[in-house]
Amino acid sequence: MTSASPAKVLLRTLALVASHPAVSKVEAPSLNEASGITTVDVTFEVNLPNEWRQYGESPSGVRLTEIVRFDFPERFPTYPPELSLRADFNRNLPHMQPFLIDERPVPCIYDGSLVDLFYQDGMAGIVNQTAVWLERAALGTLIDPRQGWEPVRRDSFQDYLVADADGLTGLVNRNGGHKFYGFQYLKIVSAGDLEFVHGQILADAIKLNSRLVPNVFGEMLLDRNPHLYGGKSLALVVWPGKRPSGELIVNDTYLPETVSKVDDLKERAALYGCARELDEGLKWLERCLSKHPKVGSFVLAIILLARRPFNVIGSDSPIELCPYVVNCCSPNLFANGSATTVRPAAHHHAVTRPLLVQMTGGEVTTERSNWTLLGAGSLGSKLALHLARAGNGPEVILDKSGMTPHNAARHALIPEIGDMQLRWMGAKARILCEALRGLDQKATPIMADAVNALLSKGAARRAWSKSSWAVVNATASLIVRDALAATDLIQTRVIETALFASGRIGMITVEGSNRNPNTADLTAEYYALLQEEPSLASIIFDRDEAVSRQNIGQGCGSLTMTMSDGRLSLFAAGMAEYLLARQRDGLPPDVGEVLIGRLSEGGLGLNWHVTQIPPVLIVPATMDGEAWSVHVHYRAVTKIQEEIARWPRVETGGVLMGRLSEVCRTIHIVGVLDPPEDSARSASAFILGTIGLRQQMETYSDTIGWSLYCVGTWHSHLSPSGPSATDRATAEAVSLARLTPSVSLIHTPNGFRVFLADAKEGRVGGD
Repeated sequence: MTSASPAKVLLRTLALVASHPAVSKVEAPSLNEASGITTVDVTFEVNLPNEWRQYGESPSGVRLTEIVRFDFPERFPTYPPELSLRADFNRNLPHMQPFLIDERPVPCIYDGSLVDLFYQDGMAGIVNQTAVWLERAALGTLIDPRQGWEPVRRDSFQDYLVADADGLTGLVNRNGGHKFYGFQYLKIVSAGDLEFVHGQILADAIKLNSRLVPNVFGEMLLDRNPHLYGGKSLALVVWPGKRPSGELIVNDTYLPETVSKVDDLKERAALYGCARELDEGLKWLERCLSKHPKVGSFVLAIILLARRPFNVIGSDSPIELCPYVVNCCSPNLFANGSATTVRPAAHHHAVTRPLLVQMTGGEVTTERSNWTLLGAGSLGSKLALHLARAGNGPEVILDKSGMTPHNAARHALIPEIGDMQLRWMGAKARILCEALRGLDQKATPIMADAVNALLSKGAARRAWSKSSWAVVNATASLIVRDALAATDLIQTRVIETALFASGRIGMITVEGSNRNPNTADLTAEYYALLQEEPSLASIIFDRDEAVSRQNIGQGCGSLTMTMSDGRLSLFAAGMAEYLLARQRDGLPPDVGEVLIGRLSEGGLGLNWHVTQIPPVLIVPATMDGEAWSVHVHYRAVTKIQEEIARWPRVETGGVLMGRLSEVCRTIHIVGVLDPPEDSARSASAFILGTIGLRQQMETYSDTIGWSLYCVGTWHSHLSPSGPSATDRATAEAVSLARLTPSVSLIHTPNGFRVFLADAKEGRVGGD
């Protein structure tokens, strides 16, 4: 397959341009042999109002007919043409590029790259946007006050300064003034002695005096590279005040960026109403430098703050930042006086939380969620940084461990280059908090065992509070999970995140309001959901996919789950997106949630299934003088109620499936098995049969690796009575056949009653 010749492509393009209703004439193309550029002049008819037609142009200087030059590059249609206007076109209009093409002004017809417009809408899109731009330029509507003031286009400049715009615009007051800030920069010198500067204005202002000069200025070659310099210097920020009448100085004149020397800079400062402030700042700097001729050369950053008639687009302030860089030297500051070259620079926002929130589509005005992360390992570190990059990183990170080299396989942080990687061996919580500081978010590291923190009031107060959004557990520790469920030192909700089966399955659980269901309830529900889906359970309880001990050094090993960083990151990204959505929209109000994520067949994506879990019914009990509780889950309650409805005139019952936690002193009843066929029902008693019961229980439990098992029996009473002697005898008999306490749950017209039997001595405890 061969492509069409460039000449034919251009002819078709020009025919399309000529057919546009706003185009009256397309001149013959002219090829520049040296550059390969084909130039075509296109005449546009501008729709001027009748009162301006007699003058042939609008008050802004746009004529009835405007000739726009289209320069088609040699590689057209891979790249679009460049546009330029007549040489005497009024440049003092918004949406004008700061550069010229052959001394011809260049309109900014699209908010973005012309390449993007070309590939999105084709040549028709470029012609349409040009016609619209000319008409709006004529009508003076290139700036819409409802949209905001269009700042001077600076995205084509090679030099750029990183600065906290909110911090600088906040300087502007009624009195006018100037301030110095620390400035650090890289200076890149390319072929032909062309150079450009990438710098950052530091957050703290400096009260400059001559004594500080040796510590403030300095420039040196980096890495013995003759093209790369690093330097420290100052940024001079100036702003306008008020007129003698008391009226604030506001500049409503739009000018493209044409400053090229010191004289131009001073003229622009005068236009913005801050010429005096600029002059004062420069004179003070020169005075301080006069006593230090050995300082040598440096780059000075200058930012003029212009007050506009309404807010700048994309900002809540009418202050526009106009930055510049100039090469200076001591002691005379400007080597060529007023003719010294000044280069306009672009402004890039500093890394701030509001910027991160904006880039992820959040509301910049929202406050950062106060939450605690337990576990700063592979999964925890990725969750922390994903959320921090959205402006919602944790405020507390708790982890007892330090980094070791094998963590580099999946941890979100990267070891430093070189033989000495000692910082990588630091405490996980501390170095992760340091990373969050780089994202403008302070976090408190706590190097402690999570279980101890859950048992200590002092540690708990440091780690979370009543106002915390949530405690997120990424430790993958079973003891931490149980301790979280058992403690009464957490009033906020707990969110669990975990991976299983070498990263083929992921889980998120979210506690309900008032921690009901709690994290242990939700873990039991997770196993119940797996029991209902054997194909999923077979993956999780496959021994080949379980955790294993990995050799991380001679005589040293780590019990971990092997998987690629990409697979872990895939799950971490989904989990982080869920957490971010819940931070913005709120946690589920009345229920808990269990989310199970499954790796797709090809390993390239995930499928998440969300199940909402209603609160559990908590029935208090005692055993051996200790307070216990039985948590009857909604699915079990429903099954019991259905069975009672089927046998309303006699007692009925069945077998309870669930799990028991000695740490929490809690028995979770998650499932209910139907009674065997040989069970006997009467108005005064229910006798549980035995035919097939053992096989039924083993089949249920074996599917999920015995994560859920028989925890006792239930039966109904037709009247609101407690356990009978037969009930107690049955409970004792059941408990003696088990190594764990057994529950006997009784459903009465007034609700559930329960008693427990301890297997050790056959003791029975009632409610």
